Amino acid sequence: MKSDYRVRAAKFLKDIFPYICDCLTDRYDVQEAVWRYNVRKHRNVLFSHGIARIALITSDYVIKWDYDKKYAYKCGGCADEHKAFIKAKEMGYDYLLAESTLIEYHGYYFTIMPRIKCIGYRSHKGHDIEYFLTEDEFNWVTNFNNDIHSYNWGIRDGKACLIDYAMSDEVAER
Repeated sequence: MKSDYRVRAAKFLKDIFPYICDCLTDRYDVQEAVWRYNVRKHRNVLFSHGIARIALITSDYVIKWDYDKKYAYKCGGCADEHKAFIKAKEMGYDYLLAESTLIEYHGYYFTIMPRIKCIGYRSHKGHDIEYFLTEDEFNWVTNFNNDIHSYNWGIRDGKACLIDYAMSDEVAER
């Protein structure tokens, strides 16, 4: 039986950490380190980044961390995203978000999420997010998150699912 994705992600983080530990705040060096890791370990870990965070993407989970503290404060970081998930859960809309699990490893904070597929305009077959949501869900999502674009959400079980929701209403109020 396959173990929980969070357990596998934590194990993977321990395995890749020696490759990335000296460059966690430099996205170019992390990208190179991931390439070295993939070659040595015969893996296919994908590297992605935004303005504040890096994401390592595997077949069924994602690990994110803040690489730029200034932009993480301004646009939202891992801790903000985790708080937003907790708030969404309290409001009953957590099913519209990829679950956020915040962990600490060697003094750094990381977010583990399940991998959501069908991300990007082409994967959405030209539809905007409202096509995949009820009116109530669309109103909640657009009031809750200030950074809705086709690369910040995917499709899970026929519904839109936010994968980057750090720029929640709380961050915007800073």
